[in-house]
Amino acid sequence: MKIKLTILFLAVAALGFAQKKEFKKIEKALATKDFNKAAEIFKTINESEVEDKYLADYTFYKAANLIDLTGAKKVSLEDMRKAETTLAKAKELGLDKKALVPLVQNRIQTRKFNIADEMIKSGDSKDAIELMEELYESDPSNLGMLYQVGNIAYSNQMYDKALEKYNVLLKNNYTGEVTTYLATNKKNGVVERFSNKKLRDVAIKYTHKNPASEKSLSNLGDVVLKTVWLYNKSKGDLETAKSVYNTALKNNPDDSSLKLVKADVFLALDMMDEYKDAIENTDSDITDPTIFDNLGAAAIKDKNYESAIRYFKSSINLEPKNYFALVNLSNANLEIGNLEKTTAVEQKKHYTEAVSYLEKALIVKPDDKGIMRNMISLYDFLELTDKSAAIKAKL
Repeated sequence: MKIKLTILFLAVAALGFAQKKEFKKIEKALATKDFNKAAEIFKTINESEVEDKYLADYTFYKAANLIDLTGAKKVSLEDMRKAETTLAKAKELGLDKKALVPLVQNRIQTRKFNIADEMIKSGDSKDAIELMEELYESDPSNLGMLYQVGNIAYSNQMYDKALEKYNVLLKNNYTGEVTTYLATNKKNGVVERFSNKKLRDVAIKYTHKNPASEKSLSNLGDVVLKTVWLYNKSKGDLETAKSVYNTALKNNPDDSSLKLVKADVFLALDMMDEYKDAIENTDSDITDPTIFDNLGAAAIKDKNYESAIRYFKSSINLEPKNYFALVNLSNANLEIGNLEKTTAVEQKKHYTEAVSYLEKALIVKPDDKGIMRNMISLYDFLELTDKSAAIKAKL
């Protein structure tokens, strides 16, 4: 009996030693980002044989396996959730892998965001918003995520949720401005981007010259405009709507995005005299057509086609051969023409406008077959047979 007990004891000890050895190998593979090797080793371990003292480590490696650090497969929502709960369980068991935990956490968060993006594209905005809210709650400093949630909710007429998010953004003085640091490579003369100022400044000492920076357009104007619209048009609270705009102006007098949306804010407030005056004067200080292009693109995304047309017209006033603005002026007019409320007479007018901008865009890019096909469709609808035939001859 003693001999058998001794043999059993030695077998258990050997098993424990083997587990420790395998876990060390997995840890080393993860540390060196050899994720394939880590996954292969993990699959050789029998979960039912794992000793209690290694349970936290095993559970952590299980989470890593579920989320597939190798990136070889598209992890499902179900497996992403399992990885999330498994990681939490590992922490409850006393996990001590501070250097490795971020690998799994970041992969879970990235996959969660990608799944949300897939849901949005498939029209499942409600579940997408739920995932994105979780991402924000895990990192409340990420106000950009909250801005995206608000915009998705707004676009899908989930107005209470959108208003809730925008109010948090305004309370936290969110602008979304991002500074990009640039420098010119001395060897090839190419202007390169750096992730932060420190890296750019180090490069300037050795390999680069001409340090510069670019700041993206503030999102504050967009947040304020939508919040104003929501209070006045959705809630019927005109005074709060006005207060939102006036407070933003007071706190951010130099924010260019607020100046750019002034006309649209007055329109949302039903202040038509101020709206007409703003249309005539708002754009006078802007010299970069890209600013209007960005605003126009955002307006089309929000189905605010009248504003999009105004922005893109401002853009081509600065740059008449702006292909992007010309094509989108056509798109915006087509969208208005396709609305249920648009009459047959109005539709013909907008289709005529749409094809006129495509004609100008074709001058900029004379070989663009996509533009030609759209022109043919519009010419045929408008019964402009000669023009349609001329374009068909070019295809």
